Amino acid sequence: MCQQSIFFHLLLCLLLTLGSTSAEFISIGTSIAKPNCQSKCGNLTVPFPFGIGLGAGCSLGSWFDVNCNTSFNPPRPYIGTGNLEILDISDNTLKIKNWVASRCYNQFGNITQENRVLIDLATTPFTFSDINKFSVLGCDEFALMAGSEGRNFTSGCVSVCFSIDDLIDGDCSGIGCCQTAIPKGLKRFNTNLGTLYSHLNIWSFAPCGYAFLGDPDSFRFSVSDLNNTAFQNRTIENVPVVLDWAIGTQNCSEAQGSSDFACLQNSYCLDSDTGLGGYRCSCSDGYKGNPYLSPGCIDINECEINPCDENGICTNTQGSYTCSCANGYSGDGRKDGRGCNAKNSQFPLIKFALGIPLMFLTRLYSYCNIESIKIFVL
Repeated sequence: MCQQSIFFHLLLCLLLTLGSTSAEFISIGTSIAKPNCQSKCGNLTVPFPFGIGLGAGCSLGSWFDVNCNTSFNPPRPYIGTGNLEILDISDNTLKIKNWVASRCYNQFGNITQENRVLIDLATTPFTFSDINKFSVLGCDEFALMAGSEGRNFTSGCVSVCFSIDDLIDGDCSGIGCCQTAIPKGLKRFNTNLGTLYSHLNIWSFAPCGYAFLGDPDSFRFSVSDLNNTAFQNRTIENVPVVLDWAIGTQNCSEAQGSSDFACLQNSYCLDSDTGLGGYRCSCSDGYKGNPYLSPGCIDINECEINPCDENGICTNTQGSYTCSCANGYSGDGRKDGRGCNAKNSQFPLIKFALGIPLMFLTRLYSYCNIESIKIFVL
């Protein structure tokens, strides 16, 4: 009876130990430029189908050319020959530096400064992502955003307040700050700011109004923004505009039969969801690399991350792997499965961390000389 109590007490300790363990997550990713082409411009890594150099043959086409302006330190990357600075390139999006429309007034209601914004992506493979939101800041502002080309679109919002006490940090619901969504597929937009009362009653704490399109996760409204001359530059630097990108105007089924189909070996095609056609490529499960660049995606050796039981044998296969058990063990061999158990064990082999104090075992055995044993689990 004492031996059974010891066994079940150890089993309980094991279960509590297993319950406190955590799984590890492994992410595999690569960014590969075309051979003999520069892969970095300043702090930005540029993966094919993008390429550094205008007409250098390092990209999939001229609109994927990245102009690396070395007159800055560090150098700054721009889309093609334009003035849109690239901040980040991912599998399906591009982030660019922002542009902010503004309009300021004096105490008499006269305009003292005005900046308008127009961005045109009409002939490019880019569209404004619907992740972005159109934001307006001010206490006497209305702003319109008009878009065309891929989508004919007009939207806007009104931002008002009558006292600085009306404002709340982080609240962009129409009092001092408002936001509105945009549709997918927007290619071109321009912004116009207007006023209701020429800022006459709120000039002392909100002399300017601002409007911009950008990633809402990078922006948080602050009451101090309304009378802070640094707000415009800070937003330009810290709130990016997110662009969706795609290859061509054909969808996957149309492009797969063409000689210039961009998805190479061990990859698959994804239709763009902007409604304007185009596609992207991604490596198939079990493969990594750049799906646009020869030889395509290469096999991941999953055995390098030890997915099998410590008494198992890992065999890498194309796009996958298998686990088996060593001689004398049975099971599926997987860490996330049944593992490998010794065939001659009366019970499944219980694996637990070594280091249980010897004093604990000695005392537990000594209790067997007592007529009754009580085990308390706290």
